[in-house]
Amino acid sequence: RVAIGSIIGAGLQDVPADRRFYSGGGGSVRGYAYQGIGPKDADGEPIGGLSFFETSFEMRIAITDTIGVVPSVDAGTVSTNQFPDFSGMKVGAGVGLRYITPFGPLRIDAAVPLNPDPDDPDFGIYAGIGQAF
Repeated sequence: RVAIGSIIGAGLQDVPADRRFYSGGGGSVRGYAYQGIGPKDADGEPIGGLSFFETSFEMRIAITDTIGVVPSVDAGTVSTNQFPDFSGMKVGAGVGLRYITPFGPLRIDAAVPLNPDPDDPDFGIYAGIGQAF
């Protein structure tokens, strides 16, 4: 999976916080906190950005008809610039288990940040229904 986005024609202060880009957590870069990647305010809270880039790789390995193991590597960055700044790229790696059901896999993933900042978590655990991407 690869995703990229940019907001062009407006400054960061002109874009409402709920319309900015965020990254980190189970739906983007596992191993990091939800919305934990990218610019933060003086209190350490994410402020979002005008651009982002994310990529994820999973290898889905069937153990039985209903059980699978999934090693993964995710990477992402968020920037206040209109185009992604790859110098702040964060990478996480982990492994997950899948239980296949008729309505989609039940999943649990554990991941660690590979290049954490001091305020980043040591690991993350994520659960969900359906494929991670």
